[in-house]
Amino acid sequence: MQIGGLAAVALCALPLILAHGDAVDLDSELLWGTYRPNLYFGTRPRLANSLVSGLMWFGLDGRHWQSIRHSCELGDNLSEYGYSRHNGRDFGEQTMRDNDQGVEIKSTFIKVPGDVGGSWAVRFTGRTLDEGTQGVSLVYYFGLEGNGTMSTTVDDSMARVRGKTPELGKFSIRIEPAQSNQYPVVPKDFSNIGGIRTDGSRINGVGLKVPKTEVWRAKDIFQDVLLDSARTRARAMSEHTKGASQFPGSLLFGLENAGLRKKGTNMFFAQMNVQGEFAFDVIYECADKTSHIDSVAIDAIASNRRKEFDA
Repeated sequence: MQIGGLAAVALCALPLILAHGDAVDLDSELLWGTYRPNLYFGTRPRLANSLVSGLMWFGLDGRHWQSIRHSCELGDNLSEYGYSRHNGRDFGEQTMRDNDQGVEIKSTFIKVPGDVGGSWAVRFTGRTLDEGTQGVSLVYYFGLEGNGTMSTTVDDSMARVRGKTPELGKFSIRIEPAQSNQYPVVPKDFSNIGGIRTDGSRINGVGLKVPKTEVWRAKDIFQDVLLDSARTRARAMSEHTKGASQFPGSLLFGLENAGLRKKGTNMFFAQMNVQGEFAFDVIYECADKTSHIDSVAIDAIASNRRKEFDA
């Protein structure tokens, strides 16, 4: 019997176990999951104070940055969100349609078995809803709520995170934007601004060291970083244009790579500014080499799980 509806939601919100001492026997296949039901999309293991992740987004026009999407809020007015398929174990699909921010995002989550909960991946696909806008900023983050280490690197093809915690052991993460993703078009008046890359990057990343007890405030932390960057960029663009006060959102709210080699980093944000159709994969792999996942395998695994669910 397949699990759907409220039963799937209940399984997605299974209680956490303690990291030490009072831990009970745990089915390794249930260690990792979409156990952050208050978010539009997020993952964590059933361990206290461990590695968490989540999705955020905001439109690049007007004041959309003031209402970054992260946790499920009635005031966000999404016309659609929530899982249409979820087997409570290793597969889930949903569509998030946000007319106010001008974007539709679909997520497909899969897992493969292995040591310490195995490996997992999520593919995000979508499109901006209005060709006349600057597009949308997509953000995916990881944060360590407890003890562990994290190192990050970014190039134009992907962001990488390597880390280790006492409970999860060694792990590696890749955030890979599709090569077909299109960066928002930048007006000619704003080309060649010193210190700002105006031809666009498919992905940028910021590493931070934050108090462990503050990792849950991911949206607020990111918003602070975004505003600091926007103020710096606004000054540069104003000087370049000799006093302009209206700036392209893709430039104003684009982040430069920063803090990637910072010692003690425990939080990482990857940003992708896009227009039109887009896709990106987030792949978490445990140290067990038999649990390897690549982008090619995600569709095949998801297709099989979808058929099993619908049977």
